[in-house]
Amino acid sequence: SQDSGLGGISPWWQTPAYRGRDRGNQQWVDFLHDVTVADIALAARENFRSVEHLKRYTATGMAVDQGKTSNINALAIMGQLTDREIPDVGTTRFRPPFHPVRIGTLAGETVGNISHRYRRLPVQWHAENGAAFEDHSGWLRPAYYLQSGEAESAAIWREVLAARNAAALFDSSSLGKIEIQGADAAEFLNRIYINNVKTLKPGKLRYGMMLNENGIIMDDGVFGCIAADHYFVTTSSAGALDIPFWMEEWLQTEWQDLEVFVTAQTAQWATLTLSGPHSREILQKFLSAEDLSSAQFPHMSFRELEVGGLPIRLSRVSFTGEMSWELNVPALYADGVWRRLLQLGAAEGITALGMEALDVLRIEKGFLEVGVDTDGDTTPLDVGWGGAIAKKPDDFLGRRSLARAHNLEDTRPGLVGFRATDPDAAISVGSQIVNAQGRVEGHITSSVLSPTLGQSIGMAQLEGGMARLGERLAAEAAGRRTMIEVTGAAHFDSKGERMHA
Repeated sequence: SQDSGLGGISPWWQTPAYRGRDRGNQQWVDFLHDVTVADIALAARENFRSVEHLKRYTATGMAVDQGKTSNINALAIMGQLTDREIPDVGTTRFRPPFHPVRIGTLAGETVGNISHRYRRLPVQWHAENGAAFEDHSGWLRPAYYLQSGEAESAAIWREVLAARNAAALFDSSSLGKIEIQGADAAEFLNRIYINNVKTLKPGKLRYGMMLNENGIIMDDGVFGCIAADHYFVTTSSAGALDIPFWMEEWLQTEWQDLEVFVTAQTAQWATLTLSGPHSREILQKFLSAEDLSSAQFPHMSFRELEVGGLPIRLSRVSFTGEMSWELNVPALYADGVWRRLLQLGAAEGITALGMEALDVLRIEKGFLEVGVDTDGDTTPLDVGWGGAIAKKPDDFLGRRSLARAHNLEDTRPGLVGFRATDPDAAISVGSQIVNAQGRVEGHITSSVLSPTLGQSIGMAQLEGGMARLGERLAAEAAGRRTMIEVTGAAHFDSKGERMHA
């Protein structure tokens, strides 16, 4: 209206021409509970003048938004119908949730990529050289690198064979990186990991698992001893964000007497992994002053060094089954170091390695992946860690739960390997493992056609686990059965000679 006193602008709570009883039912006020102007008018005629009575009579403002999208209009219309100003009408009592509905909730699944911000690797080279990016635990990572005219499967096999026969460079910067410092750092980590931390010497690494209070595997990774009061921890990519907070929770709520400082450094450091039989030759060109021989730099050891003023933490640790070196460098320098290593390794046939090829390599070697080969009921006893646990004298998170009768049953699913009796048979992950009588006794967790072995292989969770080596069973999916033989998890270099070369 022109006499509103607002410069010709006034609120339009309802369409004037529709104020009649017959037309008000076409003007919605509360879209969540289908309340119309006609409903509010009926409440006024029934003499429900209190806003609390209006709310309950019409149900306006009682949906999940608690009136955030409707109450102002509803109260204003009630004021018009009862000749009162809005302040005289008043407001209803609000209950949780007090915050407005998010636009993303209203939009549903139509928001596209903006609904999730990917974490990105610091190396720019990937995008410039045919990397096919995929989401892995919230990180946008290269799955494989396509060359001109190359199919996806051909690219993956090429990368796998390069890692086995020459050298491969992998960007593993998404691995969680945490510094643990303080007088009680060793005691703290000894309670966190299922294996012994206190016996680890400076300059050495150890692989360990973390459990929750129920003895279930939460995460795994490598930890190293820098000094008696200083350790560094690596986690899986999936645990990079959560594990530091989980550690802090234990320090602040249960172990307040420990002097320990947890510092998350995943974003500060990039991790570039050089792997393969020629990896030492390539790395020696980059670190000409270092003795990288196995005698001086054995598997599961690390050094902190500098190259031209650039700090590097160099670890000898492998997830491919080949001799491997992890270079932790400041993230801002990662792209330059990556390009330099590719340049230095050109003569040796170095190849960039994607996630798909890495998965093939670790399955060939029998390395488990937490969350893939384990689930919400898998304990370290189920994956063959009973012996290591028995040797540890100290308590750790989840140890008591491992003694539950349920966790000690012989028929629990255990991690095993398998190979298809038909070398070319493709077996789907998730396939059910059935015996001759058709009873389901497990399922396939990892499966691949191995370019190294020319064989369909993988890993599985099977009742009775390793006690059933050599048995022949069937893997079934979509009504199709494929015969498999139960094996140990490691299909390639089971003694680890190539890692220790």
